[in-house]
Amino acid sequence: MVMEVDTSGTELAGQAVTQRGAHRRAADVLANSNYTSGASLSQRLIAVARLVQVGSARGGADGFSAELIEDAKALLAKAGERLRLSSQHTIAVLAGGTGSGKSSLFNALARAQFSPAGVLRPVTREPRACVWGMDGAGPLLDWLGIEPHYRYARSSALDDGERALTGLLLVDLPDHDSVLSGDSAEVSRLVAQADLMMWVLDPQKYADASVHSRFLVPMAGHSSVIAAVLNQADLLAPEQAEDCVADLRRLLDAEGLHDARVVVTSATTGAGVADLRTALIDTVIARRAAVQRIGADVDALAARFVPYAGEADDALARDPAGDQDGQPVKTVPAAATDGLVEALSRAAGVSGVGKALQSARELKAVDYVGWPVTWLADRVLRRDPVRKVRLGTLWEELRGAASGSIGAQQAEIDNAITTVAEEAGQGLPGVWQASIRTAARSRTQEIPAALGAAIAESLPAENSVAPWWRMVAAWQGLLLGAAAVCVAWLLAIIVFGVFHASSHASSLLSDVGLLPWVALIAAALLLLGWLTANGYTTVVARKADEEREQAEQKMHAAIAGVAQDMVLAPIERELSEFARFREELAIARSLIF
Repeated sequence: MVMEVDTSGTELAGQAVTQRGAHRRAADVLANSNYTSGASLSQRLIAVARLVQVGSARGGADGFSAELIEDAKALLAKAGERLRLSSQHTIAVLAGGTGSGKSSLFNALARAQFSPAGVLRPVTREPRACVWGMDGAGPLLDWLGIEPHYRYARSSALDDGERALTGLLLVDLPDHDSVLSGDSAEVSRLVAQADLMMWVLDPQKYADASVHSRFLVPMAGHSSVIAAVLNQADLLAPEQAEDCVADLRRLLDAEGLHDARVVVTSATTGAGVADLRTALIDTVIARRAAVQRIGADVDALAARFVPYAGEADDALARDPAGDQDGQPVKTVPAAATDGLVEALSRAAGVSGVGKALQSARELKAVDYVGWPVTWLADRVLRRDPVRKVRLGTLWEELRGAASGSIGAQQAEIDNAITTVAEEAGQGLPGVWQASIRTAARSRTQEIPAALGAAIAESLPAENSVAPWWRMVAAWQGLLLGAAAVCVAWLLAIIVFGVFHASSHASSLLSDVGLLPWVALIAAALLLLGWLTANGYTTVVARKADEEREQAEQKMHAAIAGVAQDMVLAPIERELSEFARFREELAIARSLIF
């Protein structure tokens, strides 16, 4: 709420204000605030509540300021209480130092001697309130802490001018420069609860540093609901009044209080008081002061959240949910994702598992596609147990990898997670980088077992046999059987044909001329078996290599799922929360139109 009084009709200050071009009525200024919003106050307060929710979940040394979160909670509590108590009343406070004429102005506005105004050493020690329309004002006065015997009510039976102020709750505050203990804190408390703040300054001390540094400068964001009342204008000549107004305006502008209006009054002569009362009437009728004050509080609070958004104010205004150039919400870089999967694959020993699987499959296939003669030689020469031991060792390694005890080294996993978290959080504010690191590591202890399970799901059964292995084994058995028959035939020809062991033997068993042919057939069968074994051993090696590649692809895919579920998904949730934070901050700052 802004306020400016045209005192051109007064004898003392009219010339000064006229020369500054202040010919508009103060009522118009109060009723038509320059505060506009792209979001309703309720939407902004809801957004602040969500900012508190986001910030509270990310506290600690590297997180959101605990003081900021507590201040935001206090604002929400205050706003909720203020709006709940009475939306029909406007709290206007008169604040000022000792001797500024604050209490006299309070009495002049109330048209009654409610607040004692001293002469030699005027001091206001307790806040006093004058209420136009007491219905519903009791809880609000309790909230302000006004003692019952310092509450004054204006009767609705008064003249139309008084009835027009119905809803105004005017408070005369203790002197902010009082030497009494607690007065300054009481002033600060009531100023924080007020809807409209009027700082009463006297011509001799309007530049008092205690007022400007302690009260006005910290409330620069509330300048639309602040008025500087230059009282005791009757002590000044018109030229002096003009100089004071100009100098006070300069001070306020230098302190960021550009929207604060300078009001010129004299409680002694009544100059400017009538216009000030008219302005207050229009303020009450507008019923906007409470909303504007809370909105200004939200503005000031939201500005403190901006550093956590990682963008300049103008960038946040242009694109609250994305980057400055309107890019989509930040995601984990694809290169970082691929790097994480590769690092986890290395940590799990995918390459070694694949090679061990290939070797195990080749050794296992020998029992089916190998030439039985060679297998028999291995048995005779006692080389087969060595192969069996090697095969058992390979499967033991594979089982170890699948259990997560081999390859999935925690240090390497930690390094990989750190790398992807740093890349995902690059360019974000420190609090979000820290939260992303925490999220990325939230399930670190579960990863080794998950990698082992991913490998186990990708491996074939330990004793699994390819169907075509059995077909080759049957073929090899048939060849070996035929070769054995030929060898027996050769022995029969030698026994019955060469040594004539029996005169009744068949010609097939005694015809010596068949001997070279049978030997040739036997040799051909043995050669065919050997060639079959060699040929299918090559096929087995190629198939085992393909199976290794397929298994490694499955392991990579399964490990990518582990990386997504246990590392990338938590990071993406944090990035999504960051985008949500920026959106809520934009609403709280009323930048969404």
